[in-house]
Amino acid sequence: MEAVTMTNSPLVTISIPAYNLGSYLKKTMQSIFNQTYQNFEIILVDDASTDDTATTISELAKQDERIHPHYYDEHEGVSKARNYAIDHANGEIIVFVDDDDLLASNYLEVIVAGLADEAVDMAAVGYAWGWRGGGRLSADTKFQSVTKQEAFDSINYRGAEIGGYTWNKGFRLSVIRDHQIRFDETLELAEDLLFTADYIAASHRFVYYAAPLYTKVSRGNSIIHSATMGMRRKEQVVRQHIDEMSRHLQP
Repeated sequence: MEAVTMTNSPLVTISIPAYNLGSYLKKTMQSIFNQTYQNFEIILVDDASTDDTATTISELAKQDERIHPHYYDEHEGVSKARNYAIDHANGEIIVFVDDDDLLASNYLEVIVAGLADEAVDMAAVGYAWGWRGGGRLSADTKFQSVTKQEAFDSINYRGAEIGGYTWNKGFRLSVIRDHQIRFDETLELAEDLLFTADYIAASHRFVYYAAPLYTKVSRGNSIIHSATMGMRRKEQVVRQHIDEMSRHLQP
């Protein structure tokens, strides 16, 4: 599939927080450069890495003017990095890509197609774990409408098709800004679940594309594997709060 660039196509902001990535970031960025949809900007935040990640970001930014780098002097966490992207985004749509994952070549194209109807607030795609995955547009894959309750109920189910992850979804920046939705900077786990819950609660229409267009790569030193008991306790509080939100969800 050839790259898609249309003058009337919406700009997509890609938020990427980066921290001590080694060689992972270059692979992630290559999967972005290979997108069939090319009308995007990348807000790439180095979170005070202690390896050569900041140098890699600087080199990438020199090669492509669509990359807007930012460098923290102290380690702040992914929530602050993502909030920085929200505050500085120029796009109509924002996607949150983790710094070590891989995108199918039509990931952005499908997200944009799902949000082509202005009444749709969020478009989600399928995903795969590990190094597998990365589908392409196919005749037997179509967008499915998802009710608000279905989308919300999937947030707290581990392994759910839609889930509470932010990385397999496209969000409208207008909804985020109108409702002042932010990532909780006090959280190191489940910050994505809470953000997605707040967004869905403020939204109305959702679509889902089942093909696995996002590949979640597992690193042994990622926060999921190194989380402390304190982080896990906070995660449980967040999940309980989301369950409570579900009981009072407005259509």
